[in-house]
Amino acid sequence: MGRLTVACARVRTWSGDARLSWSLAALVAGAFGAACAGVVIAAQSDPSSLNWPLILVPAVVVPLPLLVPVRTVRVGAAVVMAGWCWLCGFSIGLFFVPCLLLMILAAKREDA
Repeated sequence: MGRLTVACARVRTWSGDARLSWSLAALVAGAFGAACAGVVIAAQSDPSSLNWPLILVPAVVVPLPLLVPVRTVRVGAAVVMAGWCWLCGFSIGLFFVPCLLLMILAAKREDA
């Protein structure tokens, strides 16, 4: 966790806003999870049989705290991602668990 804290401190100095550093780290982790999930989805033989609205939930929820930097949005996004990771945990949900943990940290640590 020490390296992650240093990375978030660097993000804070780049962006000038301490409130967005954990949300930005969650966005980066979400992008990595999406790339890993994309590999799994690309290997499917019939992509039309996938539940695309469910798969696209992280693409909407993860960047939301950066677009609307309010604490209630961060908490709501973390709750939605927790439910999504639980629901999709046996397929692609585990790729987004690091993102979920960072979203929880962002909801706890960033002041409104």
